[in-house]
Amino acid sequence: MSLPLFLSNSLLFLTLIGLSIKDFKDGILPDVLLIILAILGLLRFGGNHAMSALILGILAYGLYKLYPLLKEKEGLGLGDVKMMAVTGLWLEVFQIPLFLMIAGVGGIGIAFLWRNLKKGPRFPLGPALALGLGICIVGDQGFSKGGNEMSTTFSGPSLPPASGAKPDSLVVFIHGYGADGGDLLSLGKAWASLLPNTLFIAPHGPTVCELNPSGNQWFGLKDWGPSRILKEIQALTPSFNRYLDGLLKTHGLPPEKLALVGFSQGAMLAIHTALHRPQCAGVVAYSGAFIDDPNELKMARPPILLVHGADDQVLPVSFSQMAEEHLKALGVPVTLSLLPGLEHGIDSRGLGMGGAFLKKHLYENAQPDLWERTKEGNS
Repeated sequence: MSLPLFLSNSLLFLTLIGLSIKDFKDGILPDVLLIILAILGLLRFGGNHAMSALILGILAYGLYKLYPLLKEKEGLGLGDVKMMAVTGLWLEVFQIPLFLMIAGVGGIGIAFLWRNLKKGPRFPLGPALALGLGICIVGDQGFSKGGNEMSTTFSGPSLPPASGAKPDSLVVFIHGYGADGGDLLSLGKAWASLLPNTLFIAPHGPTVCELNPSGNQWFGLKDWGPSRILKEIQALTPSFNRYLDGLLKTHGLPPEKLALVGFSQGAMLAIHTALHRPQCAGVVAYSGAFIDDPNELKMARPPILLVHGADDQVLPVSFSQMAEEHLKALGVPVTLSLLPGLEHGIDSRGLGMGGAFLKKHLYENAQPDLWERTKEGNS
């Protein structure tokens, strides 16, 4: 079970406000609110951030125990320790330094205020922790390239390598309009034996879908206008690339070990994002399109596989045909496969082609003819 993004954020901030007020007023962080914060984090991210919770919990408990020994006075309270651990359920590992920096600056500010108000030596740290978490989740972590759009924070479910080993490659799924990250993660399960050392991650779109509030979207589709959609994609791409860079850094992977898989509007974003990264292993774009910017000259050229149902009535097959034509003109190595009898979706043929393509471009030990044989068998 997962909560819509808007509802999740609303409940998060209500909980953080409640914790801050209670800590300011009574100097305590109620367990019931911390439990709510934990449940919301688990509903949103599952157990994907357990490592962050462990790291912050150990750090907080260490400070709780060591600070009195070093300074001969009380530091963190037990409620602060619990809140830091619970906060980890909301954060990726790479977000922890930013969280600690914001919480630390906030704590200094509260301590200064407490001293001036002569409230006593012990000040509430909960509001500073709440501020750090709030900014990490939906705050501005910088500005998009070439504009004033604030960065977006992405998150979603993941599937660890089937081998149980440390991942040596990363596949990021980008879902379609009105879906969420879990919608495409089933592809990772189907490819697990083919890509046993690959980590699969499926972030949710950043906003609630206009027409389906139970799902998410990467950009609106109330009116189909290529120039408008291009602007929305361009505004989103810098933040999404920073998210991808963060994932690579967290797992110690080079950029050439990242592949993107998108469906429908997710395929549009996948293609554009890959063309605006320094390096990428490749893109599998199901039932999508390429919204070309004739003024953009500086692009990367990763290999791209376009797969489209010949009977698609949502996004006609002509969109992928035009994408192939435009990408070839840009010098991008692209392959188009049209699947007879398929509407707007992914079937076993497309699944096989996508898996073989990823095997070829992510794994050095791939059978050299696997991709060619699969492509011929599904042509």
